Amino acid sequence: MAKNKVYALIIQGLVQGVGFRPFIYRIAKDLGMKGCVENMNNGVRILVAATPDDRDLLISRIRTEHPRVAYIHRISYTSTEMDEDDFDDFTITPSHSESDEITQVSPDIAVCADCMRDRTTQPHRIGYPFINCTHCGPRFSIIRDLPYDRSQTTMGGFLMCPDCEKEYTNVIDRRFHAQPVACNHCGPTYYATYNEETYIDYETLLKLTSRLLLGG
Repeated sequence: MAKNKVYALIIQGLVQGVGFRPFIYRIAKDLGMKGCVENMNNGVRILVAATPDDRDLLISRIRTEHPRVAYIHRISYTSTEMDEDDFDDFTITPSHSESDEITQVSPDIAVCADCMRDRTTQPHRIGYPFINCTHCGPRFSIIRDLPYDRSQTTMGGFLMCPDCEKEYTNVIDRRFHAQPVACNHCGPTYYATYNEETYIDYETLLKLTSRLLLGG
């Protein structure tokens, strides 16, 4: 039986910081494809071993099932000289740059309902103000460079705790490859300084902030 060709697909638009690579990973695994997906300066690149029909099916599913906050401007593809045997599975690979083009950067996204619920039920995120997942949270305000990866954001200096790392590496988790993932154990902390006093207690911070805002 003839081997599948390896195609390089370039997806351009608002496709970084919106859970796009985990989305591609899940579709490719669902279709039984081999290859990889990576962020690049100009968008997202997929290398996939497929028949022309399967390639078109993958593109169709990308267009119709992409993350809600993503926007696809263009999908192009070319065949490559690579061989299907170059891939053992489908993976998310480290990002890199190959051009001076830049992709669109996602704005910060309002906290989703699932994260709001986690904020009251997950022991390591009770009251955590910087909660996020692939569907919500900071993007534009934390990015330092492209492609969009944790090391290219202000979160690069925060080592994930075992709980967060487990979520980050679990393909069926909502925080799979969510770059700003963090919690009370490993993420940024917060405090307020007022009248030469420092406040760190969550309830006290809320009351102080509310009082100051109401007072103008």
